[in-house]
Amino acid sequence: MNLVDRKFGNRRAQGGVVLIVAMVMLVIIGLMSVSVMRGALNADLVANNARSQTSAMQAAQIALRYCERNSDPSKVGPVTILDAPADDDGNLHTPGPTNWNNFANWFGSSPKRFQLTGDIMKSDGSSFVPDHMPECMVEKTTLEDGVTPAFIITARGFSPDYQQDDAGKATAGSVVWVQSTIGRS
Repeated sequence: MNLVDRKFGNRRAQGGVVLIVAMVMLVIIGLMSVSVMRGALNADLVANNARSQTSAMQAAQIALRYCERNSDPSKVGPVTILDAPADDDGNLHTPGPTNWNNFANWFGSSPKRFQLTGDIMKSDGSSFVPDHMPECMVEKTTLEDGVTPAFIITARGFSPDYQQDDAGKATAGSVVWVQSTIGRS
């Protein structure tokens, strides 16, 4: 075997190993790239869900505050004040039955909820009005002593991407429920 054959023989053997090592490195780099992209996508989904939840919470808080301000029975306002259903003893006190936890009172042929309008939702300098307006319900009741008048105020807020089916159940987006009880003498 001459010197030239030895040189090219070694080079041919090394060329095959380098090709295999390069291919393995490319596969590893590709898998790492896919992993990084998947992590970035998951982080984006988490951020979008948090943004959706925050938007729904803000809408629910707006509705709750609006109905709290308009729940004074001495003033005539746009919010209807419902009597809480009486419990088995005929008393109107919590924790007795309530209107807010019956879904038919929120959705259906004759809902008892108050839905905020676009004019209420618009703020100075903002033209954003959500597709699904927040809603609230005010119920007149008494505190546990059975004498002190109180109001249970329940509100629902929806995210901008909220969607519902024909029965009113959420199919996409976020819906947030908030509630307060105000005692009035």
